[in-house]
Amino acid sequence: MKQKAIQLDPRKLVISEQYQARKTASQTPLPQLADSIATVGLLHALAVVKSKKRGFHEVVAGGRRLQAIHLLLDDGRWPEGQSVAGTLYEEEDALLVSITENVQREQMHPADEFEAFAELIEQGKTIEDVAAAFGVTATVVRRRLQLGRVAPALMQAYRDNELSLDALMAYAMTDNQERQVQVYSNLDTWDRKNPRVIRGMIEEAMTANHRLVHFIGLDAYQAAGGGVTRDLFADEDDLNGIYLIDRALVDRLALSKLQETAASLAAQGWAWVDVTLDTEPISSRYGRVYPEPADLTPEQQARVTQLESQEKSLMHEIAILEDEEEKADEDEWRALNQQLDELQEQISELENQCEAYTDSQKKVAGCIVRLDYQGVLDIVEGLIRPEDRAQAQEQQQDVEGVGRVSLPTVKTRPTHSERLVRQLTANKTAIVQAALANNPNVALAVLVAQLARRHYGAGYYSHAGFGLGISINCEPLAADAPDLPESRAGQELARMEQHWGDLITPGNEGGELTWALAQDTETLLELLAYLLATTVQGIQHQESSKANALDQLAGLLSIKMPDWWSATGETYLSHVSKDRLVEVVAEVVSPEQAASLVRMKKKEAIDAAEKALEGTNWLPSIMAIKQN
Repeated sequence: MKQKAIQLDPRKLVISEQYQARKTASQTPLPQLADSIATVGLLHALAVVKSKKRGFHEVVAGGRRLQAIHLLLDDGRWPEGQSVAGTLYEEEDALLVSITENVQREQMHPADEFEAFAELIEQGKTIEDVAAAFGVTATVVRRRLQLGRVAPALMQAYRDNELSLDALMAYAMTDNQERQVQVYSNLDTWDRKNPRVIRGMIEEAMTANHRLVHFIGLDAYQAAGGGVTRDLFADEDDLNGIYLIDRALVDRLALSKLQETAASLAAQGWAWVDVTLDTEPISSRYGRVYPEPADLTPEQQARVTQLESQEKSLMHEIAILEDEEEKADEDEWRALNQQLDELQEQISELENQCEAYTDSQKKVAGCIVRLDYQGVLDIVEGLIRPEDRAQAQEQQQDVEGVGRVSLPTVKTRPTHSERLVRQLTANKTAIVQAALANNPNVALAVLVAQLARRHYGAGYYSHAGFGLGISINCEPLAADAPDLPESRAGQELARMEQHWGDLITPGNEGGELTWALAQDTETLLELLAYLLATTVQGIQHQESSKANALDQLAGLLSIKMPDWWSATGETYLSHVSKDRLVEVVAEVVSPEQAASLVRMKKKEAIDAAEKALEGTNWLPSIMAIKQN
């Protein structure tokens, strides 16, 4: 390949449109590249070919450097008469040269950059000098210099790709290299790469995003003399990048603010009021009294009547859709159910507002004042201490309502609507059907046991059995579970239905018997298992905590329910209230993750809950296999 070193007039250079291999814009802004060239000069010659325009050359490699030089010319920062170093190539080699320069170039490893910056500073260069030389901002230099504080062992782990840049930045939160190595050594292989876990171990102070800080306010903390430190790697408005040094001061301020609420509750006549910073569920050692229903105001009554009328209308529309053989558009069905959930939440809120504790109840009960997972005030009323239960029971004889310890008396709505109970139990039934259809041995044993029970049993229980309808009665599961056709159980049952339907093709009366007599025992047992499975019944209209025949059969089959069903927006999450979503995520994942759902809109909360529950194998109690 012919090439020749030449000096070029930057005013007679243009970027080749035909031979430039790089089409995607670089992440380094031109002004920063221009500053770098102005500071250290042009380190690499431009690759050029002759232009068709007399006296001009086209740049085939180094187009951004040329643009930066033209920017310096426009700003008057390019020395008058200074030429540009170039290498002249034949036009036939132009594209190959352009591709080779861009492909073969290897960027400096960030770890080497960090150390290079530190060396330049030690030589007397200013941060601004280094920034200009490398074509970056001063903030970037400061942040990379901070990474120079990382222990050599961790820097080597980063070079060996055992740590990410984010993880290395987390270790750099402290100057104490011994502490860095200690944290690294104490964490397991996964957590030592997790920036959030690392920061929690490195920096024991809480962030400004902590629930207690939300409650008292960062300004109040600083006004009380509390100090903060900032993570140079975090954005200016990132509360997780602000660390509060004095944890004890935060606790004192939060307790003081909670005590103000406690004082007002004590003035209302409660027997006792406790304050806590914990978020743990209220201990089961407490008994409970519940507020008595109060009369609705005329305005509230009118609103409830209006909402209940809308609720009845929606339920009627949904029932019509569910009764139709060919369902309406799935989106329409979901939208109606979403509206129903929202209406029911509004009705519950109004009804719950019309409740009040009596003076007699307050004389034996108390409150706990605390914060929820997001730092919002949470007051738990009507608690009975163990030592006060005897007094509460005595008052039960004299004062109506006070003695109803641990038993709610107010109108409540179930966690799962009747429609959702039907949908979930229909899915559960289909799962048992699919499992039974694939287990001829158990199917034969169950059939024989049920027939024997009917023949030799007496009374009602001779017909109980395992939820089978021996007369081949089949429940229309899909009518109660629109999500069934897409489920694993639904697809398995559909596959079997198609398989046996293709095999059994009776042409005349008695054709089924002729076909059956021609089959071996194994084939007949497999068909028997499927036909028997389709008779399994288990749809419920109300949730029950007791084991039933369906659970017994599921136990015989050793079904692992999470292998068949999981909680998604379609199967469960979009059919319950947002409070239920928060409750489930707090129980299964963490209170902190649940807290983020509180302020989301319902649709966003559903998506977030689905993502949080993915892979946890969580089941609502209806879907769990209960034991006798």
